[in-house]
Amino acid sequence: MIAVLLAALIATAVSLKKPMDEAIAAFSKKVPGEKLEIEAAASGVIVAQVEHGAPLDLFLSASPVEMDRAAKTGRLVEGTRRAIATNRLVVVSRKGLAPPKTFDDLMDPRFARIAIGNPKTVPAGRYADQAIRKAELTGTIGRRLVFGENVRQVLDYVARGDADAGIVYATDAALVGADVVPGPVIDATLHDPVIYEAALVSGEGTARAKAFLEFLASPAGLEILAKNGFGPPPQ
Repeated sequence: MIAVLLAALIATAVSLKKPMDEAIAAFSKKVPGEKLEIEAAASGVIVAQVEHGAPLDLFLSASPVEMDRAAKTGRLVEGTRRAIATNRLVVVSRKGLAPPKTFDDLMDPRFARIAIGNPKTVPAGRYADQAIRKAELTGTIGRRLVFGENVRQVLDYVARGDADAGIVYATDAALVGADVVPGPVIDATLHDPVIYEAALVSGEGTARAKAFLEFLASPAGLEILAKNGFGPPPQ
């Protein structure tokens, strides 16, 4: 009988998609075995998949909040949850518009539409909402906000001119083309720490996913994350 290798499914926050593609390629070359498949979505969307029993093997979240929610399902493999990286928030603006020099500059009328992730499902949007509130900018820019379903959609809004500015992760801002201009980094004290966490989900591909998670936490995996602009996990 021919053995059938089942693919292990990795569900990752959209902002981690690029380094995860690189990490999977490096891991698969180093440790041959069953295929690793990747699905990228907003962390809140992935949590809903976990809650509804989707056949996932590894969850990579852009926030501990979503990982807490996933843990309540009882589907996370005990003892596998760990922090793997950190990030920062930055302001971006569309080409042809004088970019803001500070976060407070978003109050200027030239930024008529400001894109952030949907705070209900997108950690980057929740962090942005926290920063806006703590900086007491809600009254000025609250009615200008437009919401994207993930950080890449926020960038698309700005690139197409559907928004004049946006708030995204520093790692995403580094990937933008000429239609989006990176701006100031937002003071980290204005929002919760941006911490990425990973945990195994009970599934048929858990053994392969576990090996990949160990690779991610190794110097080789952390080097890939660092090369893509992510900060080291908190001690």
